[in-house]
Amino acid sequence: MKSRSFNAQLILVIVGVIALCWTIVLGVVLSQLSLNRTSTWDEKLSAIATQLLVTIPADSDFKGGRRPGLQLKEMAGAEREQLVFQIWIDQKRMVASTPGSPNSPLQPNFSDGVATTEVGSKKWRVYSASDRTGRVTVQVGNLQSVVDADMRHEAAHALVLATVLLVIAGIVMWFVSQAALKPVRALGTAMRHRRRFDFTALPLDGLPRELHPLVDSFNHVLQQLDEAIEGERRFIGDAAHELRTPLSALQAQAEIALRASGLQEKDAALRKLLVVAERSARLSEQLLDLASVNAKAKAPRHVGADLNTLVQHVAKEFEVYASLNRRSLFLDVRECRISCDVDEIGILLRNLMHNAMRYTSDGGNVLVRCGHLAPEGSEGALSKVFLEVADDGPGVPAEQRKNIFERFHRVAGTPVRGSGIGLSLVAGIAESHSATIHTSTGLADRGLMVRVIFPSIVCSQRHN
Repeated sequence: MKSRSFNAQLILVIVGVIALCWTIVLGVVLSQLSLNRTSTWDEKLSAIATQLLVTIPADSDFKGGRRPGLQLKEMAGAEREQLVFQIWIDQKRMVASTPGSPNSPLQPNFSDGVATTEVGSKKWRVYSASDRTGRVTVQVGNLQSVVDADMRHEAAHALVLATVLLVIAGIVMWFVSQAALKPVRALGTAMRHRRRFDFTALPLDGLPRELHPLVDSFNHVLQQLDEAIEGERRFIGDAAHELRTPLSALQAQAEIALRASGLQEKDAALRKLLVVAERSARLSEQLLDLASVNAKAKAPRHVGADLNTLVQHVAKEFEVYASLNRRSLFLDVRECRISCDVDEIGILLRNLMHNAMRYTSDGGNVLVRCGHLAPEGSEGALSKVFLEVADDGPGVPAEQRKNIFERFHRVAGTPVRGSGIGLSLVAGIAESHSATIHTSTGLADRGLMVRVIFPSIVCSQRHN
């Protein structure tokens, strides 16, 4: 989809609104102007007719007939207006008139007041006034074309004025919009010229208040990116350190095995080499699982699955391991379903079981349980599904249990050295499934028990 310019849209809206208002105002002005100009001309004609009528002597006999008037200078005559008057006696005889006046009455019916008439193929705007006796009538008129031309002239002035104001308003709005968007363009330029991985907060100085929420959102995203990159940097550093130790041990044990003179010494060195290789393989596997979980966190794909089936499937993978290391693995599973990423739940189960197996001494026991918790509250409430792995090993002190889920954290004083990744993977997978983790004492008041409780909104009990 083609992007649209905010600046162009703003200017278009402003010009459109001003043009609409201009059209409405112009229509109102023209209508009012037409009424006002017509009223002004009518008042002018009325005043002239009235003044002419009252200046005629009352004892005039009007017997002399129509006489020619005085002649004006050529210049003055050229500038005279098309305003004429007539004086009629008994509505039959015209005794006086201006040059250019028609010989017939401007108002043929001699009714008093304003009227528009047509005399000699010309339209006239006429005001007629009679004396009290009705014998003398004064008619003053002007060509309708002159009145219309005067109104067009005034309308042209109003149109020009409105157009000039519209252009000025458009120019002002253009500069205002450019000035308002200048900080935004400056911010974009500064962002393009930033150094790589520079996640410092964007400045709010000079920006319109309406853009502050948007920039605050950008700053929040930048902060999250900074934290994520910093976390990845720490992880890479810690992982490199963790891998360096077993690799050095592999090299050392290999050299010892090569230098061993006797068969027993060589076998002992090879057994130690095998232990270190297993630890390195486990560490590599956990690092790959961690990378896989982090990649899926962006696009989780949860489907319905039987948790009890998943537990039984993963438990089979540990049967040989438990037998070789003299551990006992017990299952207590009930039919239950959850909405989950099957691969991630498999990683969670493997890490919990492997962690319990490694920290349990020879002859120790590991119990894996899953099922439904009793629903709390109303009778129709959905029950929650739980997964529990418990052992009877040395356990973890209560004050340190919340820290064991941190990446690369190890409990001091434990006889078995771990990588510190397994339980952090468990915590990350539980968080992506909106599940909670609880810890307590394990089997026979010893060891450690880890319980993962899945929320009722993502689980449902199968009905037979």
